[in-house]
Amino acid sequence: MGMHEEFRLDGKVAVVTGGGRGIGRGIALAFAECGADVVVIARRQNDLDEVTREIEARGQRGLGISADVMDWESVPRALDRVVDEFGQLDIMVNNAGGNLDRKAHSLRKMALEKFDEQLDLNIKTKWWGSQQAAERMVDGGRIISTISIAAHRPSPGFGAYSAANMGMISLTRTLAVELAPRRITVNCIAPGVVITEMLKETMGADDEAIHEAFDAQIPLGRTGTPEDCAAAAVFFASPAARWITGQFIDVAGGQPL
Repeated sequence: MGMHEEFRLDGKVAVVTGGGRGIGRGIALAFAECGADVVVIARRQNDLDEVTREIEARGQRGLGISADVMDWESVPRALDRVVDEFGQLDIMVNNAGGNLDRKAHSLRKMALEKFDEQLDLNIKTKWWGSQQAAERMVDGGRIISTISIAAHRPSPGFGAYSAANMGMISLTRTLAVELAPRRITVNCIAPGVVITEMLKETMGADDEAIHEAFDAQIPLGRTGTPEDCAAAAVFFASPAARWITGQFIDVAGGQPL
């Protein structure tokens, strides 16, 4: 096998949560371009239908499953369907996360319910997705979680989100050791500022305003794209990363910690 083939995903079946838009969509399409069949889980059926069409346009099987990852029965049901319809599960990307109300919440004044929601969405769903995928996964599989560089930075207004992301790094390291006997690798991608619909809604700003606010702060001179993050996901999912586990990689243009 030539080195360029080490980055192919031919014959693999991948699941991407939160794959209807933004970074998750970018990862799903990149996997398809590299030869994987891809199942996308998200809440909005219109987004799922569009991504599925784009996966199939790349010559791969696609499937969109409408589900809420915070409904704790939905992910096991979805993964059972994947195995039933595709015959296997090789790659699990826990990408769904963020901030449901798109508002900042100071730790000094945050309601208990909001704190719990942030932990549920940004660490519990990813632990649960990892556990359920591993139960259905062939040996040699890949588990990848999307976190954020907020994991290792002060994040006023988003402290619970930051804490959950840091917790995912610890959880990933432990899962990596526990699943190593089965050669299942477990890693994280930590994006920096990537312009997505969620970011624009959270900031109440358009693309131009976000570029103006952040480009000069980033050493490489620009905000990121979903494709930047997708490249890291392809690497972790590919045979090229078979001896890398329990790690996270910042995809942030050199933005300092």
